[in-house]
Amino acid sequence: MSSKTEFKKAELFALAQVRKSMNPEGYHCIGYFHEGIFECDHVSPITKSGGCVDADIMIVLQDWSGAEYLKRIEKSQAEYEARKGCDPKSRTNKKLDELLNRHFGLKRADCYLTNLFPFIKGGGMSADISCFDLVYCARTFTLKEIKIVDPKMVICLGLNTFLALRSAAGHVGNLKLADAIDNPFCLERLNASVYCVAHPGGNRTRDREQNEKDWETLKKTYDSKCKKL
Repeated sequence: MSSKTEFKKAELFALAQVRKSMNPEGYHCIGYFHEGIFECDHVSPITKSGGCVDADIMIVLQDWSGAEYLKRIEKSQAEYEARKGCDPKSRTNKKLDELLNRHFGLKRADCYLTNLFPFIKGGGMSADISCFDLVYCARTFTLKEIKIVDPKMVICLGLNTFLALRSAAGHVGNLKLADAIDNPFCLERLNASVYCVAHPGGNRTRDREQNEKDWETLKKTYDSKCKKL
């Protein structure tokens, strides 16, 4: 393992300690549930499922889970998700794995995955998180993760994730999903460009055919631009 890789891991570990030190008002910490079984040395547990710190592609999801779900799952399921870093059988994770494999020929282990919001929201899996809190976490964690990993392409799953990262990077104005997909942005002084795709768990404004074309375009962009970096 190269010294550069070791340095990245150390920096990401330090960022995880920042997350552990925080107790955000109105939300739960990862370690709150099931006697702390989900706590880990990553900003988000999902990095366990895709933690290649030298990856060219970084995947950013909005958040990891909801309090209602984590409270009701049984111990065996909690242990399974804690070990894997996610529920591989969920619709979102299964679809993401299919899209990565079909369009990039990659597994999630070949990428670096994280959640923009690294805490647990109250309510169910679809509960809202305020724009202010999303932007704050994008600035506090996600932009720093991107700087450390230094990927060539950052793929945001869902409009809210993309807009929060876009705002944290200093861009103003709101966008609808179609416009966000058509308007990636570059991060200043970094190699990475940030792209938006519809959330793989389902989106009413982007049908399956459109979503497939979006991923095809991402791959073409990666081949024509990112591979040259």
